[in-house]
Amino acid sequence: MKRITALLTVLFLVSGISLTAQSLDDVLNDHFAATGQDNLLKVNTQKMTGKMIQGGLEIPFIQMTKRPGKVRVEATLQNLTLIQTFNGTEGWTVNPFAGVTDPQPMSEDEVKSMKYNGDMDGMLWNWKEKGYTVSLVGEEDMEGTPCFVIKLVTATGDTFTYYIDSDTYIMLRFNTKMIIMGNENESDTYFSNYMMVEGIAVPGKIETKMKGQLVMTLVVEKAELNTDLDDSLFEKPVTKQE
Repeated sequence: MKRITALLTVLFLVSGISLTAQSLDDVLNDHFAATGQDNLLKVNTQKMTGKMIQGGLEIPFIQMTKRPGKVRVEATLQNLTLIQTFNGTEGWTVNPFAGVTDPQPMSEDEVKSMKYNGDMDGMLWNWKEKGYTVSLVGEEDMEGTPCFVIKLVTATGDTFTYYIDSDTYIMLRFNTKMIIMGNENESDTYFSNYMMVEGIAVPGKIETKMKGQLVMTLVVEKAELNTDLDDSLFEKPVTKQE
């Protein structure tokens, strides 16, 4: 009888583990449901307006994205405007803060980064079709919050690690290790103050840290979806000299 009882106990425990353990697909499906992925797939353009806080300065910014993979960023301070545009293939930067007022072509590494940022669906969506390798690493406590940890590795060796709240399935942290000019550059991005915009979870506060030090904070004050954004916005900027 004792052996039978012990066997039943083991079977019960194993059964409990199989019922509660979650696979990568389980976590991703719950994450997509929590963030409104079905609604996001119907969005053709996004326009985020807010402020960038860096070095004690508050710099108003606008970020626009449009399918497929187009990005435009503007940051204005003291009547000077930094502009970055990416049309899905090529990118340009105008940086008057560095004395550069003519559009300069982006480097190969900058283009690679823009391609990641221009993925409106998120890199985890249809990751197999995009040629990524994704795995559920396990669970980890992040500042008191239990999180699922998911690692994504690109074909070029860049690594992105997602920390997803195991209760709400909202992403709280995003660790990036990118190969830039042959060297690995690591940063951490923290997401908070989420707001629901037309059924889509949008972080209202985004903090970027390097080696544990805060380097930039983005505060999203307004999020507009499916607003009219002309394709010309994402092409090479036209300056006054031109």
